[in-house]
Amino acid sequence: MMTSISDNCCRCKKCEQICPVSAVDIDNNNISDDCIKCYHCGAICPQKAINAEYLPGTVTQNNISPYDFELLMQQRRSHRKFSNRKVAPEILTEFINHLRFSPTASNLQTLNFTVVTNQDKIQEVNNLTIDTLTGAYNSLNAFTKPLIRILLGQHRLVQMEQSKRKFLNKKAVNKQMITYNAPAMIIVHSPTSPVGMPCHDANIWTGMAILYAELLDLCTCINGYIVNAAKRNNKVKRTLNIDQSETVYAALLIGYPHNKFENTVGRNLPLIKTID
Repeated sequence: MMTSISDNCCRCKKCEQICPVSAVDIDNNNISDDCIKCYHCGAICPQKAINAEYLPGTVTQNNISPYDFELLMQQRRSHRKFSNRKVAPEILTEFINHLRFSPTASNLQTLNFTVVTNQDKIQEVNNLTIDTLTGAYNSLNAFTKPLIRILLGQHRLVQMEQSKRKFLNKKAVNKQMITYNAPAMIIVHSPTSPVGMPCHDANIWTGMAILYAELLDLCTCINGYIVNAAKRNNKVKRTLNIDQSETVYAALLIGYPHNKFENTVGRNLPLIKTID
């Protein structure tokens, strides 16, 4: 919580008007316990009168055109073949530090990051994930199918059977089907809590990260299998030295690309409903 307003306050009350929780009270020189540390007040204050950490310079409009951003979105692809070039841990640390300005769902800023460049550890996560999910898929059998059909319906049962078939078929031909020999991996995790929205925060961060990586000539692959396995098997977190009180919300494979995608291909247009 921010607690003070300095004497150079010009009483413009822009901070009061921008505060999403009405925590700022200029007349009484007070910021209440309702403060969520979004720092909108500090960002808008012309006098820098709020006790926030101010970075050098001021915010100015960037020179990225909408067209440039559209091209960036179009060129981004999930990579499952990485070059042999290693990614230095300090580059990944700087990468994560720069992404601290990523938006959050509730501004609690609870996300923690584990960076893995040790190939033995990455291989162990690959094997643990395959074993864990194979066990989960094998629980879909002649005994459980009737119950799933009753509880979830025939359509959902068919989807689960298709998912099982694809996973086991892929496992049979590719023993690196989880981590794909990636040179590095970023695991996003947070203390488990009934308040806040760390799952949404992790999803937002990951979306920002895969675009930022493109600008650094890095390539990425979001890996839901590892997240799924970490929820089912505590050995995954132990392997990564993640406290058992925390939940893994995202896993990102990252490295330098082996392939260059030459063409932009289409995607389905979304269904859009407008209420005016």
